[in-house]
Amino acid sequence: MDEGMISCPSPEPQVLEDVPELMQHIQSRLPVNAAAQTSMLSKSWLHAWSTIPILRFHVPEEQGRKQLKLVYIDNTLIRYLRDNIPIESFELNIRLQRKEHASLAEQWIRSVATKTYLKELSFRIKFDQVSMNLPDEIFSCVNITKIRVSATDMKNHALWITTSHQYPVIKCVSLRELHLWGVRISQQVLDHILSSCRLLVEIKLKYCSKDLNTIKVKGLPCLDKLEIFTFDRRHCPTMEINNVPNLRLLSCNLCPLGHTVMRLVSFNNTHSISLGNSVTQLWLGGPGLVRDDASLYIIKSGLPFLKSLTLNLTYWTLGSFHFACASITRFSLMSWPDSLINIQINAPKLFFFSLYGCTMPSLSFPLSTTPEEITFRMIPWRTFDASFLLKMREALKLSRKCYVHIAPCWDSKPRPPLNMDLLDDLKTRLQFPPATNVETLSFETSQDECQWESSPFFHAFFEICHPKQVIVKPDVCKMMLGEVFEKKTKIAAYWPNYLKHVQKRRPHERWDTLTDSHPIFLDGSRPYYADFKLEWS
Repeated sequence: MDEGMISCPSPEPQVLEDVPELMQHIQSRLPVNAAAQTSMLSKSWLHAWSTIPILRFHVPEEQGRKQLKLVYIDNTLIRYLRDNIPIESFELNIRLQRKEHASLAEQWIRSVATKTYLKELSFRIKFDQVSMNLPDEIFSCVNITKIRVSATDMKNHALWITTSHQYPVIKCVSLRELHLWGVRISQQVLDHILSSCRLLVEIKLKYCSKDLNTIKVKGLPCLDKLEIFTFDRRHCPTMEINNVPNLRLLSCNLCPLGHTVMRLVSFNNTHSISLGNSVTQLWLGGPGLVRDDASLYIIKSGLPFLKSLTLNLTYWTLGSFHFACASITRFSLMSWPDSLINIQINAPKLFFFSLYGCTMPSLSFPLSTTPEEITFRMIPWRTFDASFLLKMREALKLSRKCYVHIAPCWDSKPRPPLNMDLLDDLKTRLQFPPATNVETLSFETSQDECQWESSPFFHAFFEICHPKQVIVKPDVCKMMLGEVFEKKTKIAAYWPNYLKHVQKRRPHERWDTLTDSHPIFLDGSRPYYADFKLEWS
């Protein structure tokens, strides 16, 4: 070293044990069991684990382990509160079967919600014959950004958010995400939350409307996603959505509990919905939102950047549906009424179209609107005949790729006739050969599986299409194999006679060539889900 030069000692390298925040960050990204095992690496890792600000508690179902877990949670929270250890995130997944357990969970939530550093709260609670109130304190933390609460007993609304105050105090002004699932929330609490938390970016309210007359979402300039799903027996709340200029996704379905109680529901709600130009995804359904052509003003009023649209036409009152939109690329139509017989869609950028319903209407697109893919998810239960199949054959011409899922439900009376007359009528009226652009044809039954045995319903779909892949449930598997192997009929036009090569597999397994050397598939002793890959001549 030259004279006159000063030698500075090099800084000692910083070791991992000196960075507890980094260790806790690593632990927070690991599964709970793996994160706990890091505490055996050194005292520093143990200290990091014992003071980690992210607490996740999943209580097992077993009674013995459950009791130990409850004691562990209680002791952990007592230690954190006693030593003033910061809690930034608290997650609790528990099943409550006793009142004392519900009281204990309520006590935990109240104690954690008062922590100054708290940013995230997440509860997933299953109820068995008990109920509980979420304490007011969950809305008292100034720094909290996420609140997610899910209750599985939605029928009885066992989890409540109420207040004894006429004007509840809402201090969570930093709240960005609010997710409530199956929670019974009072009108005044919801109104005060939505009016006080102006930084909300994401709101999800599902099965929470039992006591709500109006859901008001107004003056939220940061709101990006809004999802509202109601499922009530007696009423549907009125929707008011205004001044949400940056809203990108709106999913709104105001649905009464089943079709049998439609007469109990008032459809005269006057909704006030004004959306900004930023909306790109829209899901609409329920009385007053999508009932007739006039109710589609939400879309026709101008959404220049709309890309994805889903309409639930459960209470549609017209026989025809004509729709035009210059921007959408994905369009899903859930069509339940028997009255809807004609659908016309004009969307020049449309790539994907999906039809979900119990009847098959006539479907048409202008030449400039032909979508790349069409999916049919049909649940025929009353009006199934040759006309149903003929309309589907016509629709199969409208796209390069088609996907068909059939799930009949024959629990209605009278049932549609499923006999050879169906096939004879279809063959007489069919003007086109079977479509070859069907990628998958899947069958599923929910009731009366015995009707599948040699059912013309099953064979009729092979008269209108020769799919590349067939997906069947156990009750159809035996019949599918029997028809392919035995070719019981000598009619030359019978569909198995057009098969050149058949492969089969169980879902997610490798394909094997199908031969008659697989008696286990024919004797019916072990039915299973199966996929068939078909090559046609």
